[in-house]
Amino acid sequence: MEFRRIVFLLSFFIPGLFVQAQSDSLKLVCPLVNGTPRIIRASDRDYQKSSEYGVILTSKSDTTIRAVHEGAVVIVTRTEDTKYDVVLQYRSFYFWFAGVLAPTVRQGAKVKAGDIIGTYKPGDILEMLMFQQEEPVNPRKFLKCN
Repeated sequence: MEFRRIVFLLSFFIPGLFVQAQSDSLKLVCPLVNGTPRIIRASDRDYQKSSEYGVILTSKSDTTIRAVHEGAVVIVTRTEDTKYDVVLQYRSFYFWFAGVLAPTVRQGAKVKAGDIIGTYKPGDILEMLMFQQEEPVNPRKFLKCN
């Protein structure tokens, strides 16, 4: 009886531990290839309660945007400002790019980290949001940008 109780209790804790370990080991390449992008804002305090839950990057020399991690393209949609949003999924993580000038991928495509997913106008703003399932996650601690 005690063994069943332990197994039952562990069934609630192990998935949570796996998700935590999964996000702790996540490493994201910088979405801008050339030059040194500048992270303009990313809120660390009360991150999930804040309206600022992404990072904004800009570069004077980049012309392409690359995938930050392997995954599948789940959304490519034109926005009101005639640019595009591109969303990638890797397991329970979603990486949302807003401000893509022209996407080079289609919905359903598989990408690897570093693959070009769209074009970028130098000096423009690229916003990157990250979610685990539906919860916002601060991408700054996972990004490897110069």
